[in-house]
Amino acid sequence: MGLVDSGRFDELCQALGKEQVLMLVELLPVSYEEERTRLVDAVKNKNVEGVRRSAHTIKGMAGNMAASTLEAEALALESFEGDFSDPLEEKIKLFDQLVAETVEAMKEIIAN
Repeated sequence: MGLVDSGRFDELCQALGKEQVLMLVELLPVSYEEERTRLVDAVKNKNVEGVRRSAHTIKGMAGNMAASTLEAEALALESFEGDFSDPLEEKIKLFDQLVAETVEAMKEIIAN
């Protein structure tokens, strides 16, 4: 599975136009950062439902933008069972990395 579902992303570009999609791509890190803050707070407060809500929101964001790998990782966290001994900080770092790499991959697709 790639970072971006190219078929779905191409459909998005055709439906909205590349300029509009580029604006959405550039907003993705900002939107993610807002949700990341809620996720970090939920982890810090050992709030299982907060972790699940944040994962659900990130999954939706990713799905809407055809960010398939980020979507799959968020889906896995969405069923979080509450074991805060799990390496949740590592999962957040993975999300951070995936968002950055996905945005770059999307920009490259749009440029070509």
